[in-house]
Amino acid sequence: MTEPDDPAQRRTVLFTAVGAVLAAALLFAVMTRVTSTSSTPATGPGDRGAQFELGRATDFARTIARDGPLLFPDPQGRSRDIFVQHLGEDAWLAFEARATGAPRNCVLRWEQGARQFVDPCNGTIYPPDGTGLVRFPTTVDDDGKVVVDLSSPSP
Repeated sequence: MTEPDDPAQRRTVLFTAVGAVLAAALLFAVMTRVTSTSSTPATGPGDRGAQFELGRATDFARTIARDGPLLFPDPQGRSRDIFVQHLGEDAWLAFEARATGAPRNCVLRWEQGARQFVDPCNGTIYPPDGTGLVRFPTTVDDDGKVVVDLSSPSP
């Protein structure tokens, strides 16, 4: 490819190249932000966007009784995977699927027979209610659906 001889063509090529580099940098910054591994919610307390609606409590109660707690990849698209657990009647719980600060490959395993969670990275055992893990308020709404409030984590 030959270089343009006209100064106006050179400027056009230069501005096009600089624009392409800036666009690539902006795209990189946006993708980095989207894939951030922060475990803090992006929305404030009470923000409806920070609520994760699971579905009908009666359906999921049967599934959990049979197969154990449900594991969900972070409903907000980050790296905060959660377990939803049902321990009878109105006892719905949601908590992070790994210990605070643990890498993403250390997602807890549910042992159905022993009814406990085990950390595959260090062997720590957690009870069925997730004591010791970050929790999220969980309710059943007027329509009978399980709703997890991701805006209010508690240690």
